[in-house]
Amino acid sequence: MMDILRQNAQNWGIKILFAIIIIVFVFAFGMSGFNGNTDPVIAYVNDEPIPTQEFIRVYRETADAMRSQNPGVDSDQIQSPEFKKAVLGQMISQKLLEVEARRLGLAVSNSELSYSISRIPAFAGSDGKFDINRYQNFLRSRQMSAGTFESDIRNSSLIQKLQQYVILPVMPTEQEARELFNTASEKIQIDYYYVSGADFVDAAKITDKAIEAYYKANPDKFTIPARAEIKYIAFTPEDLSIYEAVSPEELKSYYEAHKDSFKQEEQVKARHILIKVDENAPEADVAKAEKQIKKIAAKAKSGEDFSKLAEKYSEGPSGPKGGDLGWFGHGAMVKPFEDAAFALKKGEVSKPVRTRFGWHLIKVEDIREAGQKEFDQVKDEIRTAIAEEKASESITDRLDHAVDLIASGMDLDKVAQEIGVAVKKSEQATLQNLTRAFGMTESAAKTVLDLPLSSVTDIPVAVDNGYLVAEKVKDIPASVSPLADVREDIRNFLAQKEAMKAAQAKATVIMGRLVNKATAAEELKSIKKDLKTSEPFGRDGFVPGLGMNQRLSEAAFAAKKDQWLAQAFELPGGFIVARLDDRIPPKEESWVSQKDMIMNALKQQRGNEVFNSFLRELRSKAKIEIVRMDILNQ
Repeated sequence: MMDILRQNAQNWGIKILFAIIIIVFVFAFGMSGFNGNTDPVIAYVNDEPIPTQEFIRVYRETADAMRSQNPGVDSDQIQSPEFKKAVLGQMISQKLLEVEARRLGLAVSNSELSYSISRIPAFAGSDGKFDINRYQNFLRSRQMSAGTFESDIRNSSLIQKLQQYVILPVMPTEQEARELFNTASEKIQIDYYYVSGADFVDAAKITDKAIEAYYKANPDKFTIPARAEIKYIAFTPEDLSIYEAVSPEELKSYYEAHKDSFKQEEQVKARHILIKVDENAPEADVAKAEKQIKKIAAKAKSGEDFSKLAEKYSEGPSGPKGGDLGWFGHGAMVKPFEDAAFALKKGEVSKPVRTRFGWHLIKVEDIREAGQKEFDQVKDEIRTAIAEEKASESITDRLDHAVDLIASGMDLDKVAQEIGVAVKKSEQATLQNLTRAFGMTESAAKTVLDLPLSSVTDIPVAVDNGYLVAEKVKDIPASVSPLADVREDIRNFLAQKEAMKAAQAKATVIMGRLVNKATAAEELKSIKKDLKTSEPFGRDGFVPGLGMNQRLSEAAFAAKKDQWLAQAFELPGGFIVARLDDRIPPKEESWVSQKDMIMNALKQQRGNEVFNSFLRELRSKAKIEIVRMDILNQ
């Protein structure tokens, strides 16, 4: 095996493999043979030893399992002292439980052991029965003896028996389960009055002195972080696909072979005009916006160009593009908008449509019926798929060639020219930008940023779907944005902050009058026309239409019917005062259908609590001595 590796050591992949092997050996056995400590035992539990080699084996298996389940896990996390201590802690708990199980006379017979192993899905053949060859292949792939594996399974089964023994008395009653179900499934509705911060923004007076004071007091908010300018070659199917030729014959052949994947749902191509109004806005504001959209609708109906009307009047992001939304299918838009759009015929303009964003006019310019997509519709998509497939096959050869050229001292521009690709630039390379843009780990991004000037990464950096080689061109130190560049942002921020304070003050005054018996009736009369009732919501804190507010949810569930809550609650853009409108108990049929599941879940929860308490008691009485702290801390 090692001879083969040495013969192919020039291949970049093998170089990386050597690095990993070295790291594993260094990690497992230390830089200097565990710093000179060769004690074969890592810890004692009530004088029972936990061998060092057993810890190393369990640690490796745990690390492998973690990497398998979480491919993006940071290797620094797996190699951290905290992770190693957690693995040892688990082994200590296992040792305590094994000893206690034997003290209680529990055991796992050979027949029970054989049955447990035969039921492991990984060892089942095509007929669903235990396959001895699969079992032996599994052991070989992990370099594990049958004795070691079977000992692990026996100990695991023994602990499982102990757990069943300990939690045997746990038996929650149906009444307890029903109370849990009622609490979890109960919903409520609130009546609320919304005070919008936007109503006070214009009244906020923000002086230049206040802006300057905020700027000086918060330099961190205006600091542009240190960054680097890098150039790089990306070896991913997407980046290399532009260099792959795809013939018309290949396109047609691919289309015919994959016709089933080119089905299309019903779609419409539409434009719209939006007049914004908040979903919680006062009725007067809603009516004003509706009046405005009706005037625009009249212009559209009289024959004026819809796209020009959108450019002139629409307050949505598509306004400058004439309200163009392109093609979209079901589920892409909010429901009222979707319903109106798909009810229109080609060329028709809708009546005003109200959504949570405001009032809309919609014009459908074209319709695609559900069915098979035509070749011309998908040929660009097919070309991309074929080109990326071809590119993926060339990544290894191109990357190996590039690594060899870099190792010979060739600069990145010449490397790119030699292998027939383009060099790209990133002028804002920061830790955050590199991890987001390329999908590389933080440690990989740090490697790129820590390069000396004009140096190239000597080992390819793993990114999403491929690799990258990079050269640092320039270091750009951290700096603070000039006040002139951020003055208006600060003014808007402080104005919004003042507006929210004013909204809170108004909401608090209204709340105070509503909870005061002497003024409650008069205050309720003044706000009644703008009082809204929420949709039913549960205890998780999410109120439909209002957003997440756990404190509001808790206060409302604790209140009595028609009781005003004793504080104003902040929500996006404003504050509300609220009262409990109604409690909605869960339906009886829901309880009947979920009873068994809830009973089992409650039993499992209580069982876990009892067993964890049992384990804590064992640990509190145990004599635990860790003799190889050097392994955990290195």
